[in-house]
Amino acid sequence: MIGLLLTGCIVCAAALWSAGNKKEDALRLAEGYAVRTEALLDSLFHKTDVLESIVITGRGEISEEAFRDLAKSLADGEGIRAIQYLPGGAVLYCYPLEGNEAVIGNNVFDNPRRRDDALLAVDTREIALSGPYSLTQGGLGLVARNPIFLTDENGKESFWGFSVIILDLPEALNPLMLEELETEGYDYRLHVITETGEDMTIAGAEQIDEKRSLSYEVSVPNHTWVLSMAPKNGWVNPLVLVYLLLAGWIITALSALLVYQQQRRVSELQRFASIDELTGLYNRRYLGELLDKLCKGANAFAVFYMDLNHFKAVNDELGHAAGDAILKEASERMRSCAGGDNPTARIGGDEFVVVCPGSRLAEIKNMESRLREVIEKPFYVDGECRQLSLSIGIAVFPEDGKTYDSLMQKADHRMYQEKKKENHKKESRKK
Repeated sequence: MIGLLLTGCIVCAAALWSAGNKKEDALRLAEGYAVRTEALLDSLFHKTDVLESIVITGRGEISEEAFRDLAKSLADGEGIRAIQYLPGGAVLYCYPLEGNEAVIGNNVFDNPRRRDDALLAVDTREIALSGPYSLTQGGLGLVARNPIFLTDENGKESFWGFSVIILDLPEALNPLMLEELETEGYDYRLHVITETGEDMTIAGAEQIDEKRSLSYEVSVPNHTWVLSMAPKNGWVNPLVLVYLLLAGWIITALSALLVYQQQRRVSELQRFASIDELTGLYNRRYLGELLDKLCKGANAFAVFYMDLNHFKAVNDELGHAAGDAILKEASERMRSCAGGDNPTARIGGDEFVVVCPGSRLAEIKNMESRLREVIEKPFYVDGECRQLSLSIGIAVFPEDGKTYDSLMQKADHRMYQEKKKENHKKESRKK
């Protein structure tokens, strides 16, 4: 569970990191388009510089024919609606004239909506924009007014009028290919706050998700446009996030399974290293480690060293398979008799050891009696009945020894002595 939660956190962190990178990429993309927009508009606005130069050279005089020829060459470009010649601020010439007849004679200083921008251009001696807004001649446009000043023979400058370019929007911006942002996976909106406070769309969608969008400012004369962008599928694609989570959880689950299986194999190997394969009891290795550990403590315990009497005859008469079956049955009886708190081990052949805590004589005798009793019950194998018994040698820590070797030697010796007595009785019965 912790692994799954950790995987979820890692995937979420990766998603946030990815979203951060995507936003940085989007900002760089927006910056690139902003720079290109500024450069495009600057090149269009400064077409008026050519007309300004002609006016200055002609001392403010230019024929309509000369204006028309010049304006025709300047208007050679997408999105240029008109070029105008405004001595004193009044429209004298306009190219093309067709469709723009209504503006001839209009004075920009007489128009409350245009006057402030015109005065700004005069005061700053820089190109000033009006719009975008609905034009007198129809449509949405952007007006750039370039103020022209003439110098008299005394070196005094005076305002002469304007050279003007009017752009159709968004057509004038077509060279930017803003629509490629959609191919890149973004909704976009180029917009501006107008003089009336309206948030006007210049190009792109009328509305995008402001919560998911990022914006980059586009600097134009006396205005600031804004390019807003929002990814169509969000900064973090929910479907991709789900796939990542599923993949992460699957990998985590598989990893956990592999770890579990590895731990299980290790546990099994450890178990096999300490368990007798035939009987399932502890083996000599485990017994040695257990007794070494117990001998380092202060608590008394007894070691019951046991040998099955008459077992060799079973092997000889019935075979090893029957002998193994009896060993398994005898082992299970000993384990049940000893209980879970008293480890039982098979240390070889038909030899067994039970370790019991405590050193009270009554408890030791009781355990000894119970062990003999369970083994002396008949064994049935392959339709045969066999009767066995136990030879038991007991050693008590610390009276009979303080180490594994000393305790086992003492218990083995006593078991061997009892076995000799058992064999002697057997020989006596034969006589």
